[in-house]
Amino acid sequence: MNAKEQMIYELIRNNPYITQLELSERLNISRSAIAGYISSLTRSGDIVGRAYVLNEGKKILCVGGANIDRKAKLDQDFKWRDSNPVYVTESVGGVARNVAENLSRLHVSTSLFTATGYDQESEKMWLGSSMIDRSASLQKHGERTGSYTAVLDAENEMMFALADMDIYDSITLDDLNKVASHIRTASILILDTNFPENVLQEIIQNKRKEQLLAVVPVSAKKINRLPENLSNVDYLILNNDELDALVERFSINSALDVKEKMLELKKHGVKNIIVTLGKKGVYYVTKVEEGFIEAVPAKVKDVTGAGDAFAAGFFYATFHEKTVLEACKHGLCLAKFTLETNDSVAKNLDETVFDL
Repeated sequence: MNAKEQMIYELIRNNPYITQLELSERLNISRSAIAGYISSLTRSGDIVGRAYVLNEGKKILCVGGANIDRKAKLDQDFKWRDSNPVYVTESVGGVARNVAENLSRLHVSTSLFTATGYDQESEKMWLGSSMIDRSASLQKHGERTGSYTAVLDAENEMMFALADMDIYDSITLDDLNKVASHIRTASILILDTNFPENVLQEIIQNKRKEQLLAVVPVSAKKINRLPENLSNVDYLILNNDELDALVERFSINSALDVKEKMLELKKHGVKNIIVTLGKKGVYYVTKVEEGFIEAVPAKVKDVTGAGDAFAAGFFYATFHEKTVLEACKHGLCLAKFTLETNDSVAKNLDETVFDL
């Protein structure tokens, strides 16, 4: 950053909405020269996106889904081809959005790159996500905001879910270019697998060397959106179904146990693999160690969002330069806290949640 760029940067710091004309008058520099300096600051990543957002340190960017979540809870045994009484609740959700909100509530600088429609659901989305920096997010004409409906049995276990997420298939490489500065300047990139394969591949392939990149798949069905070359993936967090889907994708012997499957997957380039097994706990395999940690016992009220909470706790610890083992423990603590609430993202979060 040269002297003139530094002066422009400081003026923008004091007023992010300052115009190029005002900058020109304040610094006695032509508007065309101001535009050139701002372009240079944007290319370098010192200015990010709209309204002159400054890049002022470590931050996380979550990439993927932001949905309206509906939960239909049965109060008796489910019967196919019949009317089943349920109690329906509605909240905001989506893997990337839930991870982002958890991290934001824990005071980690976090942005979200997602897409919503111009509809009432979009308005609900941001009312419930006010802590997240959404300057990287897009609205799409003619598309519906994503929705996810989970049917829970009387024991609060998910029976099945229905997803209306066509909007994410509309994300293009041109859309990616619109948020390139946000992607380039993030310290940690966390991707779910809602976006199209070519978009995910572009982000993964062009990851900067100093960035950490993580993938948290949304389902076994969307696991094939990951590229075959996973050497740029630093962290991969899977549940057992997603693990089996990836094992099938890479023609790994399905008869192997969980740890053996993880070790085989590492041969495809992933540096750290974590497999969550619900109330049993988590396996982890890194460059230097492998192990298993039992889950923290919880009085379960609702399982929705627990996996996202684990991921958020894990990356909270990673952001603070903890080991994978410590990160898994943080994830399990936040998952327990979330399981014991009726919310997909627990309210009143602070660092004491990790003191269990």
